Amino acid sequence: MKLNLEFYKKEKEIEIAEKEIIHQYIEKFSNYDYEENFDEMITDKEIYYLSSCSQNILNWYPFKKEDEVLEIGGDLGQITQIFTTKTKEVITTEPNLEKAKAIAKRYEKEENLEIIVGNLQEIKLQKKFDYIVLIGIMPRLKEVIGKNIKLMDVLKMLESNLKQNGKFLVAVDNQFGLRYFAGNPENMLNQKFKSLTGYSDEPQRMECFTKSKIKEQLENINYKANFYYPLPDYRIPNVIFSDKQQAKYNSVDKYDAYCNENSTIIMNEIDVFREILKSEEEMFSFFANSFLMEISKQEMPIKYQYISFNNMRKENYRLITKITEEYVEKEIVNEKAHKHYDNIKENIDYMKENKIKTVDYVENGNIKSKYMKQEKLLNNVIVKALENKDQDLVDHIMEQYRKILENNTYQEVNYENTVFAKYNIEIEDKEIIQQMHFQKKGLWDMTFKNCFYLEDEFYFFDQEWMEENLPAEYILYRSILYTISLRRFVNIEEWFEKYELTKYRKIFEALDNQLQEKIRNHNSWCFYSQNKYFDIDATKQEIENAQIRSEAQKAALENLKQENETIRQEYEQYRKIQERKLTNRIKRKVKKVIKKKG
Repeated sequence: MKLNLEFYKKEKEIEIAEKEIIHQYIEKFSNYDYEENFDEMITDKEIYYLSSCSQNILNWYPFKKEDEVLEIGGDLGQITQIFTTKTKEVITTEPNLEKAKAIAKRYEKEENLEIIVGNLQEIKLQKKFDYIVLIGIMPRLKEVIGKNIKLMDVLKMLESNLKQNGKFLVAVDNQFGLRYFAGNPENMLNQKFKSLTGYSDEPQRMECFTKSKIKEQLENINYKANFYYPLPDYRIPNVIFSDKQQAKYNSVDKYDAYCNENSTIIMNEIDVFREILKSEEEMFSFFANSFLMEISKQEMPIKYQYISFNNMRKENYRLITKITEEYVEKEIVNEKAHKHYDNIKENIDYMKENKIKTVDYVENGNIKSKYMKQEKLLNNVIVKALENKDQDLVDHIMEQYRKILENNTYQEVNYENTVFAKYNIEIEDKEIIQQMHFQKKGLWDMTFKNCFYLEDEFYFFDQEWMEENLPAEYILYRSILYTISLRRFVNIEEWFEKYELTKYRKIFEALDNQLQEKIRNHNSWCFYSQNKYFDIDATKQEIENAQIRSEAQKAALENLKQENETIRQEYEQYRKIQERKLTNRIKRKVKKVIKKKG
């Protein structure tokens, strides 16, 4: 690693707080032991800069070992490791000295990395590269380049440093990304809804991007582009679609949405995406949250049409799934996942030995699958049948599916011999165990989402997990629970009752939590599932409004009390008057009677 200060000019002093944060990051790099799970050491606010999930934007890309890469604006080195491990040489430019030092510390053992400190306008690059990478530099473009400039002008500035068949890799936010309609702040000014209006009320209008606008601008400077669509965005993607395989209404839910600080989330982003695509599939690229572009003077084939990741897992379980026109392949995110990768190979062998149909196979040590269309996924088939009110098909599928799960199962009477004992799951009534169908080796992810339904046959894939002495009913429970799209058509509780799962619900929940806890990265889990932000100013205003409403309600109540008291007093007066009148009337009648008799 080389830290090059030849072009460095003392920049504007960064804030003490920012400098302190960078130094905290450096300290984490310094204290990191490879045996530890680094992603468990970071907080949810550090995920953008330190989590390996931020590398998902390009860690799947088919770089070659002989490639030379120029990375513009290294920031804190979020994605730099991709190039140091997959290519021959990488030069990273970073105008901020403190951040450059952080990159240097983070990758101090990498011999093929040079960090040039300075802005691009001052740096003199004497060579050409196979790839020039500009990932997410738009929010700090002036700082990184050294002047106000448009993205297309940056490409023209750098094209002399690109080899003849070289490519730009560029990631930007979409002006009309659905997450910005949902209430997430945009990334230039960190304000809500600003990009949607094109920053029209800002003195310095920021550059905004849509797919059609970018394509037109690239054509004007004689470039072609392949578009990819990372979701929820390019910073920490869960999935990446492409023009070869855009999201459909039944596949857009394969990512985990997240929200930033200063968010005011007003809708469920994925549910709205689903409804949009159900109506107009071609609108996906219009509402995609961000774009990753492969840009070149030549036509470029798209090798990988769809890529997915396991962001919520610990590092030793994280894989990348990549889909081509012919096959699907899996690879490890880092060396820590090798053991898990080998376990999957063993599970493939187990399925074949036990005549469980699968599309998975091992070729030259690599895990692959035959490519199948998403419409053939069992969860999509069931949901479509429900949508079409074809209950006969649903019942037939469920009956056949249960038969497969219960094939080669056995009855167990001893709690100690079950998976529940292994994970210390308490069962009050141990006799309930005898009602279950136990699998000697249970592949607990044989769910609707990991199965293709082809000509009335079930073909399973992605069987990563196995537990001994596992009930088949637990797998059925997971299938129903985790097929979220079912809930638009059926009551999940009613299905649990229909398939006799309700009585197991409590112990299955406990088992599921134990199995998930083994796998999931706690910080990532919190980031996606628990750590929801809200608008502080809006909340303060709402509290004030609530107080105003409360005071108004108190005043109204007091008025009502006073009105009630007035009515009560008036009624009392009226009652007394009527009572006197009645008494007098009776007295008069009595007198008349006495007088008459006398």
